[in-house]
Amino acid sequence: MVVVWNLPHWTTTFLSKSIKGEGTPPFFMDNDVSQEKALDLINKIDGGYDAERREKARQYIGASIVGNPCDALLAYNLRGFPNDEPNPRLKRIFNLGHILEDEIVKDLKKKAGVQVWEVDGLTGRQHTYEELGGHVVCHTDGLIELEQDDPMILEIKSMNDASFKKFQKSGVKISHPQYYAQCTMMMGMSGLQQTLFIAMNKNNCDYHAQIVDYDEFEWAYLKERIERAINNRAGKISTDGTDWRCKGCFKNSICWQGKQVEPQCNFCEQARPDQNGGWWCIKHDSRADEVCDDYLVYKPMEKR
Repeated sequence: MVVVWNLPHWTTTFLSKSIKGEGTPPFFMDNDVSQEKALDLINKIDGGYDAERREKARQYIGASIVGNPCDALLAYNLRGFPNDEPNPRLKRIFNLGHILEDEIVKDLKKKAGVQVWEVDGLTGRQHTYEELGGHVVCHTDGLIELEQDDPMILEIKSMNDASFKKFQKSGVKISHPQYYAQCTMMMGMSGLQQTLFIAMNKNNCDYHAQIVDYDEFEWAYLKERIERAINNRAGKISTDGTDWRCKGCFKNSICWQGKQVEPQCNFCEQARPDQNGGWWCIKHDSRADEVCDDYLVYKPMEKR
């Protein structure tokens, strides 16, 4: 049987010339141009991320940062100083983490058949616990009930292969102290005694999980650090902004590069958080709700 294709004119012309050792296919001729177009598409994607509206920095000490070893970071977060903008790649990593979190909840509910409350039935939002009028806050990924056990905190993470294997081998307290502190703060503020910490390996979709027990001594240590931030006794972790712990910090520009901010009372050295979620001026012994001539931008203590 003979099969005959109806080829485009340029194709038949090229084949005819190729037999004679002549000609170059158009797709070879345009290869560099095509690659430029492909790379330009990536640049446009990144540009779209760069053009996104900047998110306003959180103005509280949250569970996700409380385990960071730098007290200055806690203080800057408490006061709501602006963050350095993450690059497009990091934004995509954050977005992927949120997507995987939803998928993990689906697996827990539909595949494992356990009860998960990812939102508060009364508010329709994340389960949230607050102290000091909202200056100290933790949001959970949900609450979960295993068989007949009491409800526990649910904390979900996705990790690269190396990070995941470290968690498998050593447990979250050793492998990821910041995540362990996050779990501790959520238990300390909620009154729940356990957390189910579950992680997915982003390289191969393996799961690993651990039940973390509440440690009152760890929570006491974290509260000590929070109090240092509240009472203006927070210090920097390093003497140099190029320290590896500082280079990737979202407060680097504020902390080390002298980035200027529009004056606000919560940015002032003389303002302290009050029990109602606002700020109190110790200079004038009054509510701090209007910037005055005595404004002095907050700075953490230098490391000695």
